[in-house]
Amino acid sequence: MTPLEASKAMYADVAKGDWGAVAGYMADDFVIYEPPSLPYGGEWRGRDALQRLYAHVMGFWEEPVVRWMELVGGETYAVALLHFTVTAKASGKRFETHIAEVTEFDAEGKMASMRIHYFDTADMLGRLRAEGVQAIQ
Repeated sequence: MTPLEASKAMYADVAKGDWGAVAGYMADDFVIYEPPSLPYGGEWRGRDALQRLYAHVMGFWEEPVVRWMELVGGETYAVALLHFTVTAKASGKRFETHIAEVTEFDAEGKMASMRIHYFDTADMLGRLRAEGVQAIQ
């Protein structure tokens, strides 16, 4: 299975909520890198990292709408380009952003890492803050 084929299948399983199937695409030492400035930023490790990250991220956002822009792949990488619309739970602010998820595959064809790139993390942080709240807990 090519990185493009594996990514398409993995994202289809995410959409169905089939986290067992999703974990099957990941290497044992799979790691997701989220921007450290975000409240869910940092490294998320393990075959269940995407499931844990998704649950944690949705603790901050509600009413997500994800529109697929494009999914492209080569021999070692696949890149998903997304348009993301959500409402921040803390502030009630709704906003849109573009995201690029860059996934690297290992020699066995498993997902080794995923790097999440947001268009404007400063804007995201501003929308997460409720009126009068100085810092995100």
